[in-house]
Amino acid sequence: MTMATSSTRRRTALPPRQQGAAWACLLVLLAASPALAQDGAGEPQLRRFGVLLDAGAPHGVGVSAVLRPLPWLRLQAGPTTNTLSFGLRGGVSLLPFQTFVAPSLNAEAGHYFGSDYNDVVDWLGSSPSAAAAAIRDVTYDYVGGSVGLEIGSASRFNFFLHLGLSYVALKVDDASALIQDATDDPSVTARNLSVRATIPSVKVGFLLYFF
Repeated sequence: MTMATSSTRRRTALPPRQQGAAWACLLVLLAASPALAQDGAGEPQLRRFGVLLDAGAPHGVGVSAVLRPLPWLRLQAGPTTNTLSFGLRGGVSLLPFQTFVAPSLNAEAGHYFGSDYNDVVDWLGSSPSAAAAAIRDVTYDYVGGSVGLEIGSASRFNFFLHLGLSYVALKVDDASALIQDATDDPSVTARNLSVRATIPSVKVGFLLYFF
């Protein structure tokens, strides 16, 4: 019985050559596991918060805080200036491709507070008239949409160019003096003046993600 057991053990044992192959496979698996774990940990994390600086026409220069909750969605909001007054704006951008060079779809809305028309008159070297005094407090709202080209859209630094259209609504609180100056008739009265227009818009800028 003892000899049969010994013979059985000899039959079930792997030959030395197969044992060597098994040990080699085991070593390969052990070596590959840390490499696979390192590759998974090395994937770039999504940077969600940053700051944006841009300049363009007709809405001037702006700086915005940026939030990117999803890789394809970017939200921004902040102050703007057109050299005559200050305003506020907010916008959203859709980034369908997470590549170094990618298109974007953008929408934005903003408001400019009262501006002084006399500053423009002074720049032109003229003296303010009654009309200029009448439109000293000019405000306007705008809504715009654009198609953009984003360079570095999935990285920490991003440069962009946006081209589109803006719908602008300009308001003058008291247009009586403006109409009187244009018609040379001091008896003319007018209500608040509102001008609406759709105009082309262009914007260039850069964005820096911090974390």
